Amino acid sequence: MFFIVLAFLAAPAYEQEILPPVTAVPWNGHKSAVSLTFDDSDPSHLNLAIPELNQRGMHGTFFLIVNRTDRKDEWRKALQQGHELGNHTLDHYHASQLTPNQEESQVEGAQAVLQKTFGVPIYSFAYPYSEISPGLRKWVEQTSFIARGGYGNYYMEPTTEPDWFNIPSQATMTIFSFSVYQNWVDQDLKYGAWMVFMIHGLEGTPWGYQPITKKIFEQLLDYIQSKDIWVETFSGVGAYWKAQKIFEKVQPSETSTERKWAWDLPKPFPADVILKVKLEAANPASRVELSQDGKAIAPDARGFYSIQMDQKELTESFLPHS
Repeated sequence: MFFIVLAFLAAPAYEQEILPPVTAVPWNGHKSAVSLTFDDSDPSHLNLAIPELNQRGMHGTFFLIVNRTDRKDEWRKALQQGHELGNHTLDHYHASQLTPNQEESQVEGAQAVLQKTFGVPIYSFAYPYSEISPGLRKWVEQTSFIARGGYGNYYMEPTTEPDWFNIPSQATMTIFSFSVYQNWVDQDLKYGAWMVFMIHGLEGTPWGYQPITKKIFEQLLDYIQSKDIWVETFSGVGAYWKAQKIFEKVQPSETSTERKWAWDLPKPFPADVILKVKLEAANPASRVELSQDGKAIAPDARGFYSIQMDQKELTESFLPHS
C-alpha cells in the first residue's frame, strides 16, 4: 500500500497594520482648566490683579466697559504681558433698557472702539449683569467667537457640547470665604473640567461690585497654581476647546498607508491656535508620522503632537521601513 503525503506549505501571513487613532488632548495636557475673568474696567485690576497674576505667570481676561476705561497705556501693557481684553459694551446697561439700535451700538460699537484703541482683535464678550437678549446675542455672534454668561453647568467637561455664546461662570462675593473658592477648584479637578471665575472688585476698588480681599485673592491664585490646572485667558481656553471640537467632528479620508483630516475655522476665530493630539495604541514596530503642509511634527516628551489649526489639515502616515 502506498501512502501519498501531501504537504501544504502556507504562504507567510502578514498582519495588516492599522494606523493608530489620533485623539485630541483635553485642556492642553492638564487635568482641568480655569479662566480668571474680571469685569468693568476696575482700577483694582490694574493695581492688584495684574501684578499678582504676573508674579505667578498667569493670564487673565479683563472685560472692559468702553466709556469707563481709563489708564489705557496700562491696559496696553497688560496685553503685552499676555492678558486678554474683552468687550463688556459701551456703557454696561441692562438688556431691558436697550432698543434694537442701542443693542447694535453697545456691542458692535464697543468692539470697534476697543480694536481701534488697542490695535488687536477682540474675540470675547461678557454680557452686563449676565443678561442675554436675542438682540444682544445676535450682535455678539457677529463680532465674537465666544461669550461669557452667568448661570449653568459651571464645570464643563471635555465631552460637553457648550453654548459658545453663553459660557457659564461663577461670581466671587465679598461674603465668601476662601474655602468656597477652594471647593470650586476641587470640583473642577474632580470633573476634569473648565471653570470660569467672574471677578469684579478687589481690595482698594473705588466702586467695584462685591470686592474680595487681597489675602483671599492671593490664596485663590496660590491654590490654583499648586494643582495641575491650565490657567489661561477666556479666549485661550475657549479657542483650544473649540479647536478640539472641530477636530473631533472631522471624518478623515483613508488609504492603506495614510489618513487625512481637513477642516474649516469659524469667523471670527483667533489665529495661531495650537491643539495637542496623541496617537492611541501605536504599534512600537510601526513607523508612524504626523505632518502638516508636508512637514513632520515631532512629539514632545509626553508623546503629544502640537498641530496648528490655521493649517486646516493633518496627515497621519506609515513611513517605509528602512
